[in-house]
Amino acid sequence: MVVLRRVLVTLLLHHLVAGTETEVTHLVVPRFATAGEEVVLECYHNVPEDRLYQINWYQNARKILRFLPHTRLKLKVPDPNISVNLEQSTGQRLVLKHVQLSSTGLYKCTVVTQGPDYVIYTKALPMTVLQDTPRIYGRQDEYHIGDTAQLSCVSAMSTPPAELTWYINDNRWQAPQKYITESESKLAITRKGLSFNVSCKHFLDGEMNLRCSVKIFSIDSKPVQQTIDTQITYTIPTTECVDGGSDSGSNTHSEEPHYLVVVLVVTVMMLACMLEMLMAATP
Repeated sequence: MVVLRRVLVTLLLHHLVAGTETEVTHLVVPRFATAGEEVVLECYHNVPEDRLYQINWYQNARKILRFLPHTRLKLKVPDPNISVNLEQSTGQRLVLKHVQLSSTGLYKCTVVTQGPDYVIYTKALPMTVLQDTPRIYGRQDEYHIGDTAQLSCVSAMSTPPAELTWYINDNRWQAPQKYITESESKLAITRKGLSFNVSCKHFLDGEMNLRCSVKIFSIDSKPVQQTIDTQITYTIPTTECVDGGSDSGSNTHSEEPHYLVVVLVVTVMMLACMLEMLMAATP
C-alpha cells in the first residue's frame, strides 16, 4: 500500500511538471554597448533546481562560461575577445569587463537538465559594441551669405559600419548629393562630409540648422536610428537677405541702384512742378 502511494505521488508530480513548459523564459542582453564599459547579461529559466545540471554562456559559437549549480563551480573559457568578471558572474548572471569591438556578437544562454535525458533549453540575442558617440567637426558660430560651410560627420566605430545622412533644417531638406564631399567606411568608422555655399534658401525663419543622422545596424541587420544634432543659429541681416529666406542674395544688392533711380525721378518731377508754378506766377 505504501509503495502504491509513492508511485501515485510520483506520477502526480510528473504530471504537474509536464504540464508546465520548461524553458529559458527571459534573456537580457543590451542591444548596444560602449567600448570599455562593463556589461551585465541575465538569463532567467524555470527549470526546477533538483533537475538543473549546468548553465552555459556562449558568444557566437564559443563557450565563455560554464556554471555547475550543485558544486557552485564556475569555469571561464579563455577567449581574447571576452573578459569575464568571474567573481560577479553566476549561471543566471554574466558580467563582461571592458567590452571591445570584438565583443560584438550573438550571446546565447543554454540551460541543461540532469541526465539521463540532458535536455537543453536555449535563447540568444545580439549585442553590438560601439567605440564612441558620433561627432560633427568644422562647426562655426555663424555664417554669412556667400560663406562656404564645410563640415564632417564621423560615426562611432561599429561593426557593421554606420550609415550617415545630412539634413538641413531638421528633416525638411535632405542635403543633395552635390553637397556631399566625402563618404567612406574605413576600419568600422564612417565619415561623410558636407560642403556648400551658404545662401538665403538655407535659412528658415532666420536660422539654419545642420543635422547629421546616424543609422547604426546591429549584427542581426536591424537598423537603430541614433542622431546627433548641431544647430548653427544666425539671424540674417536685412542687408543680406530679403524676407529672411528666399534664395536671392544677388537681388539684395541690385535693389540699391533701383532705389536711387526712383529718388532721382521723384526729385526731377518735383523740380518740374516747382518750375511750372514759378512760370505761372510770373506776369
